[in-house]
Amino acid sequence: MRKLSRGRIVALLGTIGVAATLTACGGGSDTAASGGCDGNIDAGAGITVQWHQGAEAEVKAVQQMVKSFNASQSDVKATLKLVPEADYATSLGGQADSDSVPDVVDTDASKAFTYAWSGDLQPITNCVSDEQKAALLPSIVRQGTYANQLWALGMFDSGLAMYTTKSALKKANVRTPSLEEPWTAEEFTAALGEFKKAGYSKPLDLKKNYGQGEYYSYGFAPIVWSSGGNLLSDDYSTADGELNSDAAVKGLTVFQSWFKSGYVGDNTDDNDFLSGRSAVSWVGHWTYNDYKAKFGDDLLVVPLPDFGEGPRTGQGSWQWAVGSNADADAAWKFIEYTLQPEQQKIIATASGAIPAVTAVAEADPKFGPGGDLELYVKQHEEGISVPRPTTPAYNTVSNAFNQAIQDIIDGRDVKESLDDAVKTIDQDIQDNDGYPDPS
Repeated sequence: MRKLSRGRIVALLGTIGVAATLTACGGGSDTAASGGCDGNIDAGAGITVQWHQGAEAEVKAVQQMVKSFNASQSDVKATLKLVPEADYATSLGGQADSDSVPDVVDTDASKAFTYAWSGDLQPITNCVSDEQKAALLPSIVRQGTYANQLWALGMFDSGLAMYTTKSALKKANVRTPSLEEPWTAEEFTAALGEFKKAGYSKPLDLKKNYGQGEYYSYGFAPIVWSSGGNLLSDDYSTADGELNSDAAVKGLTVFQSWFKSGYVGDNTDDNDFLSGRSAVSWVGHWTYNDYKAKFGDDLLVVPLPDFGEGPRTGQGSWQWAVGSNADADAAWKFIEYTLQPEQQKIIATASGAIPAVTAVAEADPKFGPGGDLELYVKQHEEGISVPRPTTPAYNTVSNAFNQAIQDIIDGRDVKESLDDAVKTIDQDIQDNDGYPDPS
């Protein structure tokens, strides 16, 4: 598969200081979406499996998967390569530039499509049977699909919600929201004031300490969606009139007001909620194990506020993809192994995330009826979760939106911040000829 130049987009993004996080770019229609499984594995095949070195429990789970996979069969030997999460985007971008993307690589949801467009990945559409697809959460397949091809599959899906405690709600005399009756944005803002009066010095933990990066896009795009805006038009041709719409401006103005009112802590020690400085933590599934250990049965998981169009949340997490130079059948044999029920249980326990296989998720007491994390599953089942745009433009969308969020946090005019993001995004789409699909 021919490699393509990233020059234009690197030059563009370099002007806003984010070129280091670029994962890939290319020339779109000149990229061949070839590859995939042919039913054959060379004898004694070896593959490199690359995983981001983030949460310790997840790393240990993946290490055990690789070990047990090797012990379970003799067709393929997998070797695990760990890359620190903080360096992951830069490292993978360098591998792509040198045509050395590993055989099996994990990449954050929506980031895979830039690699796919530039020829660094191969589709796995013909590796996955219809029966296997049907066994997965629909969101898993949806988030991995681009240009009518399946490029990536996750072992688990994500959940974004708010954590609080029964005792905090009682102390502040604030009602318990539900998916059927969520807090409105106005009600939630008022509740933050009540929490502050009740003694919570910084009532809202937004994980501001995570800083600019994919979390800002994942964590705060739901405000835009819930307000009635979008990150891009439905055909991914422009952000104008979507990201800077009146609805998006209104929702993010409410967001900005929480900072102006002193409700949001910097959370420099990542301990605002656990220490009791905050009454509410707006974050994903990955904090569940720590929060549950601290608060036990007092812990509650509730939906994000409704900014006018109902609550929304993101979907998609780290996903497996197959490098363009890999033996796809050997790579798929490993990915398929990680989707087996026993492996699904291991990674779900380690991550707190929703197992990719529907039956495994439904059988897990945490995610089943009455479970602490049932909300996460219901949000996917009821269409409340929204995929980040499945387009190679998403890297630029994410970086520009991140900067807009930081500017809004810093007190800059919301409309001006979003207008600047739109200009950056639309220029990138124009410079890359609209990102035509791989052929």
